[in-house]
Amino acid sequence: MKRTALALAAFGSLSITLAQDALTARGRAWLDTLTSPSFHGRGYVNDGDRIASEWIAGKFRSFGLKPVKADFYQPFQFNVNSFPDSMRAAIDGRALVPGAEFIVDAESGSAEGAFPLVHITPADLQGPERRGMTMGVLLGKAACVHWPTTRNADSLRLFRQWERDLMDHCVVVKPAQKLTWSVATDARRFPLIEVADRALNDSSASIALNVRNSLRTRHSARNVLGMVKGKSNKWLVVGAHYDHLGRMGSDALFPGANDNASGTAMLLSLAEHFAQKKNKPRHNLLFIAFAGEEAGLIGSEWCAVDRPIDWKDVRMMINLDILGTGDDGIMVVNATAQPKAFDQLVAINGAKGYLKEVKARGPACNSDHCHFVKRGVPAIYIYTLGGVAHYHDVLDRAETLPLNEFADLHSLLRDFIHALK
Repeated sequence: MKRTALALAAFGSLSITLAQDALTARGRAWLDTLTSPSFHGRGYVNDGDRIASEWIAGKFRSFGLKPVKADFYQPFQFNVNSFPDSMRAAIDGRALVPGAEFIVDAESGSAEGAFPLVHITPADLQGPERRGMTMGVLLGKAACVHWPTTRNADSLRLFRQWERDLMDHCVVVKPAQKLTWSVATDARRFPLIEVADRALNDSSASIALNVRNSLRTRHSARNVLGMVKGKSNKWLVVGAHYDHLGRMGSDALFPGANDNASGTAMLLSLAEHFAQKKNKPRHNLLFIAFAGEEAGLIGSEWCAVDRPIDWKDVRMMINLDILGTGDDGIMVVNATAQPKAFDQLVAINGAKGYLKEVKARGPACNSDHCHFVKRGVPAIYIYTLGGVAHYHDVLDRAETLPLNEFADLHSLLRDFIHALK
């Protein structure tokens, strides 16, 4: 009897391990697809965001999810600045590698030619007389700005405003310790080029550029929505943004593995689970893959305004963003505003031992849950802790993202969704 019990326990443990491995492998395959060059970083060059939305809608359809309206799409429009062509930058004749040694600011305009560098500091822009003299010197040249290192929010805002003012006047160059890119919805007249510290110094004399931007007005984007009917008339919303930064020219690809192909893979994993008849949820489930998050939470704001369902019927909105690691557990944003939901997550994790820790954080308008919270929808935002920390750079790739807690986090979220009353 003892041997039989031990054998059954070993078989059960092996079965769980195999199921978890299969779950992670499936998530890995989705992650690899979302970050592949054919998806163009899910951004605004070569219609990367449209390609991703069609692929996700196809997955929803194959799982058996149903559209909320006529199809799986919720279309909207916004302006976005893009960089579709090959771009070149060289300091003192040395060519720089796009993405690795330089990036263009998201609000950059176009420039072509060689520009002498004029090195300036805050003292050169303080006071109308000194500022006027500096602007005069900069005509036809490039301003290489040197700001003091600070974390003071007011100083950082001032430096950013000076940069924008300069971008309307001339090419701007800026040394950077880390090349972190973003998305903008408007454009300045001239570009700002961020250059890795090792490639730029106080004695650098010139920059040669070939940069062209394309401000896409009323760019068509779309959220992807699919639902699973539950046993009640209430709703749970599970969301993750699928968009990322895309391509900076033809040579620099920002794959966005952790941010947020990982969250999108988890969304798909949960959707596939709950679409099976044997896993019918207590409440209706609405799965939303948001577009336009990197451009300023635009897709989730439109969803909150457009109201595909009545938000008064929503028990909880769960936002999944940056889920590729988990060595140190997860952080739950808005946990202090939703203590019952947080305590339930902690209790489930404690009973099952899924993750190292479930940590709490207060409200923050830093991802797609924000616009739901503003409309009174109970919401939490979950991201993983520990491991690799690549963010908004060319190094956020699938091959370096471990997904080591993907299966355990899936199990925690699955149990949490089943348990929510």
